[in-house]
Amino acid sequence: MDRAPRLSRHDRPSRAHLVVVVIAALLVAGGGVALLLGYRAERESGAGSPSEPPAGASVDPRDPSLSLTVDAARKARAAQITSTFENSTLDLQYGFAENIGDGRGITAGRAGFTSGTGDLLLVVRRYADLKPGNVLAKYIPALEEVDGSDSMAGLDGFAAAWGQAAKDPAQRRLQDEVVDELYFRPAMQMADELGIRTPLGQAILWDTMIQHGSGGANGTQAIIRDTLDDVGPVDDDEAAWLDAFLDARLHHLDHAYQDAETDADASSQSRIDALRSLLDSGNLAMNLPMEWDVYGTTFRLPED
Repeated sequence: MDRAPRLSRHDRPSRAHLVVVVIAALLVAGGGVALLLGYRAERESGAGSPSEPPAGASVDPRDPSLSLTVDAARKARAAQITSTFENSTLDLQYGFAENIGDGRGITAGRAGFTSGTGDLLLVVRRYADLKPGNVLAKYIPALEEVDGSDSMAGLDGFAAAWGQAAKDPAQRRLQDEVVDELYFRPAMQMADELGIRTPLGQAILWDTMIQHGSGGANGTQAIIRDTLDDVGPVDDDEAAWLDAFLDARLHHLDHAYQDAETDADASSQSRIDALRSLLDSGNLAMNLPMEWDVYGTTFRLPED
């Protein structure tokens, strides 16, 4: 379910301009790209989350116990960082649904599932299996018809129905599960294969997967290949490699948005600048507090 770089809500039609994303010409069959599991329940329970080191304490950011695959709290922080890029809020937007004008029909939920790329259909089908007759089930035939296009045929009222369904904790957990399956786990596998071991490095790769998908001309795999061609493998200087990776990512974003409105370029630059500022801070372990600016707004995760 590969896809071209997505717009954030910062660039949606409610703004002065409509930004059109260049859609990747090829969907890689069987390619799974993925994002995050139900970290909310883990965070509430505290399961799998080692205690935060004392302020000023020195930690090895490559410590396996800090990995996003192990530490639910750090995984949650990474999700919040991406949420500020996608929705300009630290809170994940499970109930969001809107046609944002990016050529993919309706974009919905915490990870931007879309009617044009099949992942929205997957979520709705699974929710129908979980709770037959729910408010979204009647849209399955229409979602099947519009899959692969930007058509809105048969989707009148879908946004309101999605918002209603997202009030159900079971539907939100389902979103988490699908996000993890399609985005987070593959991102972490890529990180492992590359030798990216720090939480911030994993978060950067995860955010890239969310916006770019895996395959295609401007997907995460292409960005990785360009970075490897430019600076070689990660080796011992992960921060330097990630800096080069962000350069390559911005290049691909510029290419993807070459025919788009200028505010898409500004949005891309702001997103990359925010990630680079976190990288330049030296806090590869993603210890609290954390602070970054994006789209002119400062976001902060304070110490507990």
